Amino acid sequence: MKAFVSLWSADPLDIGVDIDRVAGHADGFHIDVTDGHLTPQLLFGPDFVAAVRKRTELAIEVHLMVTDADVWIGPFLEAGADIVTVHRRSTRDLPATLGRVADGGATPGLAVETHEPVGDVTALAGAFDRLLLMGTEIGVKGVEVDPRVYGRIDEAVALREGMGGFDLFVDGGIRQHTVGLMAAAGADGVIPGSLVYGAPDPAARLSWLHGLR
Repeated sequence: MKAFVSLWSADPLDIGVDIDRVAGHADGFHIDVTDGHLTPQLLFGPDFVAAVRKRTELAIEVHLMVTDADVWIGPFLEAGADIVTVHRRSTRDLPATLGRVADGGATPGLAVETHEPVGDVTALAGAFDRLLLMGTEIGVKGVEVDPRVYGRIDEAVALREGMGGFDLFVDGGIRQHTVGLMAAAGADGVIPGSLVYGAPDPAARLSWLHGLR
């Protein structure tokens, strides 16, 4: 299992130190971006991503939970994002938005929310390289995973071979008692937050995650 660590769960007064604590063990960092409309929070802008880019050479995924993703793709690419993941309801032309990410030299990611049919992604074959399957409603923390997520992982795994392949990650509800089931269902990786930063030894927790099959 790969792990892109969510900086939403890092210490907001010591994020640089928290980045350094896991940088030698994580596969990348996940940065949630919200505008207070699609979700009630306000989280992280391009300047923050640029600062993280200076701090680490690991891959950075920007997860755009905003009402108009197209407005923000350019600024976050300039800030150093390696992956930009968008939601269907954040754009009027999803294929064009994903294409804009790819044209900017980054990996296009598609987030599928808990209420959205996984099978709808087949119409976008070849347009994205990363599928971020949401395990909880977007914009919330500290809640249990939607139990349907394991079957949804199975469904995505069954679809991807015929679509040319994509990386499959799960975001939300990442707990010690859920990640093993996600791995068994076929997920390539997860977006851990408090699972890592709340652990007595974050490096050991990441090593444990990497050992899951």
